[in-house]
Amino acid sequence: MDLSFSTEAGREGVWSLEECAAWAAAHEFDAVRLACRGVAEPARVLREGPDYITDTLRRHGLYLAALTAHTPLLHPDPAERERQRERLRLCIDAAALLGAPVVITNTGSPYGWHFYGMPSQPPGNPTDKSQEVVDLFRAMFTPVVRYAEEKGVRIALDTAVRMGNIACNPEMWERCLDAIPSDALGLSCDPSHLVWLHITPVEDAIRLFAGKWYYADVKDCEISPYMLFRQGIIGNWWWHYRVPGRGQLNWGTIIGALHAAGYDYVLCIENEDRDCPGLDGFDIGRRHLAQFLPQKRRSGPAAGQEGA
Repeated sequence: MDLSFSTEAGREGVWSLEECAAWAAAHEFDAVRLACRGVAEPARVLREGPDYITDTLRRHGLYLAALTAHTPLLHPDPAERERQRERLRLCIDAAALLGAPVVITNTGSPYGWHFYGMPSQPPGNPTDKSQEVVDLFRAMFTPVVRYAEEKGVRIALDTAVRMGNIACNPEMWERCLDAIPSDALGLSCDPSHLVWLHITPVEDAIRLFAGKWYYADVKDCEISPYMLFRQGIIGNWWWHYRVPGRGQLNWGTIIGALHAAGYDYVLCIENEDRDCPGLDGFDIGRRHLAQFLPQKRRSGPAAGQEGA
């Protein structure tokens, strides 16, 4: 597995792609994942071509692992759904042009994360909207998945819930994947969400969906039993995202479960650790993960660069 991180390089007020690539190479990353903003804005890529991005990364011994395109196709507003679907198509076009094999997106949800309805009510009760949102998912995503098939790009569904996303637990992963059977549709593994959702052991959830993990976002999570006691599950301070190594996950067994599930692509660090922000957090996460991976031989600060 290679090591990567998620960035919005080239967006106004953020570092340039050149700065990003130089730092990544100096800190022994293998790849980067770019947001579909800034330098990887689809309209810009389709207008100017892929060379600036691909050449810059290649010069530093890196490659583009994936594009991030959070396009909520299940938005409450039908007109916005269509706008987001068209944007996702453009992101797929950009990924194909750039040679990025994966586009990560979230589903959106017309009911936020409350699509199961009232607690303690049986499935199928009038407040349970889970089948409704799966039907909407099928209607909105099927044309895009077919488009991705034609372009040779895979769509990986983000598994976070709080942004409004129905693909957030094993039951809904199964229902979404069954709704659109396709090799172009899979999941992006982020174990941190499963920790605070109490979907454990995380390793079992990973193995259960063997063959459908198309990307791996790696965040850790820390739970405070004391704050959970004070606030209960409706509180907001009893769990925190951490970079790998600063939370409660065993990354040796997580990586082992991914291997067992047939995943051998990128481990992509997302840094939402408020106590370890910025580039230091990325580097801490990389160093922690690297101990569980085979050591790579590098010929210089930018392995793969001509003359390095």
